[in-house]
Amino acid sequence: MMAALGVFVGIDVSKDRLDVHVRPLGMGFSVGNEAAGHAALIARLRPLRTTRIVLEATGGYERALWLSLSEAGLVAAVVNPRQVRQFARASGRLAKTDRLDAAVIAPFAETFSPPAVRNPDPVADRLGEHVLYRRGLSEQIVALENQAQRLESAALRSRATLRLAALRAELKEIEREMAAIVADDRAKAALYACLVAFKGVGPVLAWTLIANMRELGSLTRHQAAALIGVAPINHDSGKRRGYRAIPTGQARGLKAHGGRTQVRNVLYLATLSAVRHNPAIKQFYNRLRDNGKAPKVALVACMRKRATILNATVRDHLATAKLVAA
Repeated sequence: MMAALGVFVGIDVSKDRLDVHVRPLGMGFSVGNEAAGHAALIARLRPLRTTRIVLEATGGYERALWLSLSEAGLVAAVVNPRQVRQFARASGRLAKTDRLDAAVIAPFAETFSPPAVRNPDPVADRLGEHVLYRRGLSEQIVALENQAQRLESAALRSRATLRLAALRAELKEIEREMAAIVADDRAKAALYACLVAFKGVGPVLAWTLIANMRELGSLTRHQAAALIGVAPINHDSGKRRGYRAIPTGQARGLKAHGGRTQVRNVLYLATLSAVRHNPAIKQFYNRLRDNGKAPKVALVACMRKRATILNATVRDHLATAKLVAA
């Protein structure tokens, strides 16, 4: 009976606790966000033959739970908290607690049935941690460089110089570790070689794509652009035809908050360079500008073009690798 109706589980994840709601049973409970709590949760969910389990992405605190569920055969989807919050507002649920959030995630799971990820990738996960750590180091270096330019104290400038040297050395060490992670896995090494062979794709963009765009090669060109957050959205009403634009917000030099911010930011910087040094992208950008497109509109179009080409390149690479393996 339960399987026929469908059982949907929403889990609100925090550092130390998991708040769970099961729909349509109306059952709610909490367990600890550690191995014993995961085992207790799995024991309670397994007999229910769940249709969909949904977790909110919570800064990495959801990762161990997702792996535990996957290993137990209970495949879960991880969704953006912003989507769930917008769903809650649209449903008239303005109050927010962990227990209430879980009670919102369950109907969200039932309404949208977000796709679950079935294949954990420990190599990409490890690389992803390094990508995130490297980004933090880069931001510290930029912030300290900007601060050092305004320092009048010679002693403070000396401190800043020493600290910058240490941060840059650590950055190089992290990049060596990232290169080793990729080189030690045959499939990842081949994918990396495929990506960096594309003019304008350097190590940082390749590492970011491997870690945070694992669907690359299995998407349509529209899906690839949307996943990165550079697909234009229609703004039409009645007879009015509005501008096509990516979702508003703020991300580096671009206004956007749809899609995967980490990938978009790195692709943005790489495209800035490509517009200057890649003849094909430069020609495409200049043609758009000559046709009256604003600089950032033309730049986003270049990003979208590069995402499309990279997706097709990886798709061909994976198809070739599959044939060779067969």
